[in-house]
Amino acid sequence: MIEIRKYQPKDKENVLKILFETSSMPIETEEQREFLMLMFNDYYTEVEADNCFVAVNGDDEAVGYILCARNFDEYYKNFKRFYLPEIRELGLNYYVMAMGEIFVHRIYRKKYPAHLHIDILDTCQGQGVGRRLVNALSEHLSKTGTHGLMLSCGMGNKGAIKFYEKNNFKKQMNFMGSFLMAKDI
Repeated sequence: MIEIRKYQPKDKENVLKILFETSSMPIETEEQREFLMLMFNDYYTEVEADNCFVAVNGDDEAVGYILCARNFDEYYKNFKRFYLPEIRELGLNYYVMAMGEIFVHRIYRKKYPAHLHIDILDTCQGQGVGRRLVNALSEHLSKTGTHGLMLSCGMGNKGAIKFYEKNNFKKQMNFMGSFLMAKDI
């Protein structure tokens, strides 16, 4: 039985393993690993762990996660100061990718201040885990007074797009091969 609970520091190793296993970006170099960690994990688990949830198996090991920054402006201020310089050191191409992701979220930050990243191991997909993670996060954000949630999703990721639409996310725009999708809470 898979349970949903708040992220804990002990989950970091499994969360990173899930990030690497489910990444659509090839991971052939240490720089690629670092970029993925800096862009899609470290800020969330280090600064906003209270806004992160994991799906765990019977051994209390993470098999999926949903990581969230509750307020984009606060996220951007901290990300720009502490994480973006490290991304810039990895190379200009990583910096440009990061800025593209940030740019598209900045456009919608007033209406949808929170944004998320979600990944689930292939062996646990199709069991309602993603829906339960989205519901846990949405309920948590609602209690904090957060009124909107967004994410970006590759335009070619048809399965994910269908999943998000089933969970009340709507396409807002496309940018650099991705859809920005959002929902009201």
